[in-house]
Amino acid sequence: MSSVLITIALCGIGTFLLRWLPLWQARKNQRSAPNAARLQKWLTGVGPAAIAALLTVSLWGQLSTDARPGRVAMLVIALACTAITRRMAGGGIALPTLVGAIAYGLLSYLGL
Repeated sequence: MSSVLITIALCGIGTFLLRWLPLWQARKNQRSAPNAARLQKWLTGVGPAAIAALLTVSLWGQLSTDARPGRVAMLVIALACTAITRRMAGGGIALPTLVGAIAYGLLSYLGL
């Protein structure tokens, strides 16, 4: 198996575990209310952290193999679209991620 497939599989497994393990642990400890509030705070950050980890893996591969100015500009524009959408949408992470991915895909298609 190639190193790319191994990296993808490990990222997927890590993301799954980041989501599943806290919920599994919370089910075991339902009787302790103070821990539930702390767990809820922690779970709020898990989604963005998982997306940031996957983004880091994606960007590292793009920049380490081909760091041309056009490639860097594509990544910066896509990240800016993500940040602007996040600010305008006011909260969620799904829509900004989708907008950033679409922006990157369009820029790649146009051959920037």
